[in-house]
Amino acid sequence: MLRKLVFSFLTLALIGESAMAADLVRVVRLKLAAGDLATGVAAVEDYKKEKGIDGEYLDAVGWLARGAEMQRRTEVAKELVAELHREIPKETAELLVPYGAAIEVESKLIAAQNGRGSAVRYLENELARAEAPALRSRIRKNINLLTIEGHPAPALTGSDFIGSKVSLESLKGKPVVLFFFAQGCGDCKAQAPSLQRVWEKYRSQDVNLIAVTRYYGSLDDKPATPAEEKARVEKVWGELYPALKDVPVLIDLDTMVRYGASATPTFALIDRKGVVRLYTPTRLSEAELSRRIDELLAEAR
Repeated sequence: MLRKLVFSFLTLALIGESAMAADLVRVVRLKLAAGDLATGVAAVEDYKKEKGIDGEYLDAVGWLARGAEMQRRTEVAKELVAELHREIPKETAELLVPYGAAIEVESKLIAAQNGRGSAVRYLENELARAEAPALRSRIRKNINLLTIEGHPAPALTGSDFIGSKVSLESLKGKPVVLFFFAQGCGDCKAQAPSLQRVWEKYRSQDVNLIAVTRYYGSLDDKPATPAEEKARVEKVWGELYPALKDVPVLIDLDTMVRYGASATPTFALIDRKGVVRLYTPTRLSEAELSRRIDELLAEAR
């Protein structure tokens, strides 16, 4: 028993040292991935004692709040969200991520306690106040997760395309896969091989695929013009998604925000009637994406 206690103490000490010496958020995310909320909390507490409250600390608290809510540690999640609200009373560019995390987790806590309608009303109020596209997208993502499936798909509002221009209205009567991505997104690049195999399988079966992205204002951490970004998107699309070269790519901020594509990739599957049947702000396996497309194809016209 004593050996176990000593080992646990040493582990916590080492975690605290690594959190202060390295990336606190990385340490917390690793602990949450292992289901170890307690050690993540200990690492954050040690960091606060050593360095105080800064952006790194608040980012880590945001991750802890998400982890606590996922583990149904409701009281812990409430305490963490309350701390975020105290420390970040309004939207700021420097603290956009933990500010958004507080809103996201609070909405989930409200949904669990008071129902989906209350959570949606809370999120809509926050959306009305939000300014930054990234924050608006994140809030809209959480609204979509509660409301968008089973409802008509929002229109694609832009006209800036790579490839042919297309609208959802013109594709009514055919299943549509929307793939929201960012040209520098690692998860999007990892999704590319399976997405291309799915497209090669279904492209002749009355299925349409549309890719959507937006201008982020930078490339390689340097400011970039829309023309420079569009050239990079076209280059990346051709190199990493060669089997999708005939798939239209819409570049439009409003569409990305409306579909809540704060996390990339995001998928939306739309049936022949123009109704969203699947919305997921995550990667999809080849098997799952194929299964969901098969379901749409099997439905009567």
